[in-house]
Amino acid sequence: MTIINAVASTLSRHTRYLDNELHTIGGLVRPGDVCLDVGSAAGLYSRALSDLVGPHGLVHSVEPLSFGHPFWSRVLGARRRGNVRHHAVALGAQPGRAAMRVPYTASGPATSRSFLGWQSHGLGSNDEFARHEDVVVEVSTVDALVAEAGLERLDFVKIDVEGGELHVLHGAPETVARFRPAMFIEIEARHTVRYDYSPTTWWRGCAPVDTRCTPGSGAGCRPSGCAPTRTTTCSGRVERA
Repeated sequence: MTIINAVASTLSRHTRYLDNELHTIGGLVRPGDVCLDVGSAAGLYSRALSDLVGPHGLVHSVEPLSFGHPFWSRVLGARRRGNVRHHAVALGAQPGRAAMRVPYTASGPATSRSFLGWQSHGLGSNDEFARHEDVVVEVSTVDALVAEAGLERLDFVKIDVEGGELHVLHGAPETVARFRPAMFIEIEARHTVRYDYSPTTWWRGCAPVDTRCTPGSGAGCRPSGCAPTRTTTCSGRVERA
C-alpha cells in the first residue's frame, strides 16, 4: 500500500473527511482484477483500486468533467498510472449528449456535487447552491464502454454519480449478466430524490439474486447465482445487516 492510500484509508476509518467505506474495498478487489470506477472525480478510488489490482490488473476510470479537482488530481496522480485508463464521458441509461449541472461556491465549481441533468427533476440536495452552470458532455453506457474497451472480464464496479446510479445500471444489463462483478454503489436519499427514486426502491427492475452488501451510505455487493431476465437492469438484492 502506498503512503497516499495508507493515509486515505486511515482518514476513511477514523474521520469524516473521506467516505467511510473507502477502506472496505480491499475485501472486494484482488490482484489482477479489472475494475470500473464510475464518477472518479479526482481519482481517490481509482488510485486505491490501482494499488489493489497491481501491475497485472486494470482500472477504467470514468469522469466527464476534466476541469474538476485540479490540485487533488495532480496529488493523487491516478490518471498517470500505467494500469489506469481514463474515459472522459458520463455514463447513463442511453448514449447521447446531456448537460452536467455544476454547482458553484464562492471558491469556484463544486464538481464533486455535479449531476447529469437527464430525467432529473429539480436540484434535490443541490438546492443549497445559489448558482449552477450546465456543461454539455458526451454520454455513453457501461455496456458500450465495455464493448469499446474490449473487456473480457470485469470484477468490480464502483458507481458514485450523485443520484444517477440507477441510470448507470440501466445501461449495464449485458455487462452485469455476463461478468457478475462486485458492485460498490453510493445510494443516498438526498441525491436520488431528484431522479424520483429512493434508497429503498433503487433496485427496481432487478432480478433477485444472492448477494452480500456492506451497510453504510453505499452498498458493496458481490452477486452470485445470477439469473438475469429480459427486463433485468442490474443484479442485486440488498441483504441488510
